[in-house]
Amino acid sequence: METYRLNSRVVENDKEYVIQTTNDVALGTVSSEVYVNGKLADVARLPHPEQARPEEVLSLVKSTHGEKKKEIETLLKAYRQAMESTNPEIMYHLGLAFFYKRLFVEARELFEAAVKLNGRYHEASNFLGQAELGLGHNDRAVSAAEKAVATRPDYADYHNNLGEAYLAAKSLDKAQAEFARAIEINLYYGDAYFNYGLALILEARRDDRVAVVPNLVTKANDYFNKAALIYPGYKTATFEKGIRALEARDLKAAANLLYSVRQEKKESHGRRYAPYYMKYALHPQWITEKIVQDRIDFLHNEIVKNPTYVDLYAELSRCYLELARMQWKKGLEHFHKTLEINPGLAKIGSHLDAAEDVYDKIKQVVEKITDQN
Repeated sequence: METYRLNSRVVENDKEYVIQTTNDVALGTVSSEVYVNGKLADVARLPHPEQARPEEVLSLVKSTHGEKKKEIETLLKAYRQAMESTNPEIMYHLGLAFFYKRLFVEARELFEAAVKLNGRYHEASNFLGQAELGLGHNDRAVSAAEKAVATRPDYADYHNNLGEAYLAAKSLDKAQAEFARAIEINLYYGDAYFNYGLALILEARRDDRVAVVPNLVTKANDYFNKAALIYPGYKTATFEKGIRALEARDLKAAANLLYSVRQEKKESHGRRYAPYYMKYALHPQWITEKIVQDRIDFLHNEIVKNPTYVDLYAELSRCYLELARMQWKKGLEHFHKTLEINPGLAKIGSHLDAAEDVYDKIKQVVEKITDQN
């Protein structure tokens, strides 16, 4: 079978986006790659039937290429609109779409703009740190991650992400302290155990004392096994090779293999979440109270017709929680406006931080329930 290749080029903000789509005869796949200024950023692969005719494969290459090009153009259009707005939430959610597409420069700019508009936007600070880390800007990653932790010191994810930034910056003691804190907050945090294991390998490589290295290796092995017990997806063939290298005291090989396991998990997570956040590029303000209320009314009517259909009840529950989140957020906004008009209302001011904490918890619950279902 013949190999087909299509190329397109999009220029935006002094950046060149090149989309290349081709079929791989040996693997039976069609892949579409996005390069930003010559660097590979995003890859999408689709299988095609083994017995597909050449014209069918060519048609798949063309359609896949067209979809990827449209996706990039849509993202860039949404980026322009978001940066022209004054809405930090739109910037943040669109930033996640770029982040999970591994378009870290645009993600960083969106998160940075969101933080400038709202200095307390800890979610944006957290992902700003991760975007900087993706760009190899370790010191800037540490700075953003530290701000997220300072704003919400009881968030295990933020401590883990700060630990990753410290790890990249070779601040091993600080990294281990952050991973330990993440585990203290959430005893079943597989990623934090895995990262702690990586930090211990790096420490063992740095400290070549015969009496110290075996203890560090044993401890690292224990942390990796705990991580795999909590998240079985870690236990790939590469993971097993990394553990064998660790047990053989080949620390360089162990570090390289286990870092690649972590990276594959991150990329898998990105592939899973990227389609979800693309809706913010297609419809930046897709969700409003009216849309959620209309959906609630529709679901109530469907439940009348299907009283034992559990999925309807589950979605209705999520809609009510989402509506509560939106209304609580609106209440906070109006309290802030109230204090701008009359800063002397001490009763409101003294309880506003607590109200914002409740909002953060509501938002986390909504996100977690949506993810689990």
